[in-house]
Amino acid sequence: MTFIVMISMEDCVMLCADRETFSIHGDGRSERSGDLVGKIVETPDGYITASGLVELIQPVKDRFAAEAPKFVDDMLSIIQDEQEKFAARKPELAKHWIPRSAWKLSIPMPQGVVAAFYDPEARAISGLRPGLAMVTFPPEATGDDRQHVDGMFPDGRFVRPTSDAVHDAISQVLQAVSYLRKMGISVSQEIDVAIHKGNERKILEQFAE
Repeated sequence: MTFIVMISMEDCVMLCADRETFSIHGDGRSERSGDLVGKIVETPDGYITASGLVELIQPVKDRFAAEAPKFVDDMLSIIQDEQEKFAARKPELAKHWIPRSAWKLSIPMPQGVVAAFYDPEARAISGLRPGLAMVTFPPEATGDDRQHVDGMFPDGRFVRPTSDAVHDAISQVLQAVSYLRKMGISVSQEIDVAIHKGNERKILEQFAE
């Protein structure tokens, strides 16, 4: 599972994802593959990343990039279509991975760039208000690990996307990665950071200590 931090600010979204990949065995076990892969995809309108089984999540990212859905209903249609295709191909894996696979993205809206995420339980796309962060952890992260990292992104810390705030947010992400790695959690040192601020977009390659 991918380590992801999504930070919502006013007219700005930061998506940060590690590059660690895993091989999934038939019995559901997973192990590090040793391959490092970038997981943030640029679409005509923004960025999208995801955590879960690559065979399920990658087709959705590819279709967002190719089809550029503008409305939430169209986005949900793509996700649900790929879920159904995956369930038809691999019904046993689908029972385990469809509820655990989720997408996070930046969407340009009239009020500015919005952070959004797919909620597998609600089967809906929701927004994350400015000042909040959402963290996705590898499954081996303990409750204490998650609480420690979540505490690094308190509500209201990142609201206005000034240069200092963006730099501070990146620094916090890298510190979180360093902490998880020290705790033995499978997170790559290499971190991709996508910044979608107004009409500007860029992806930075960062390295945690």
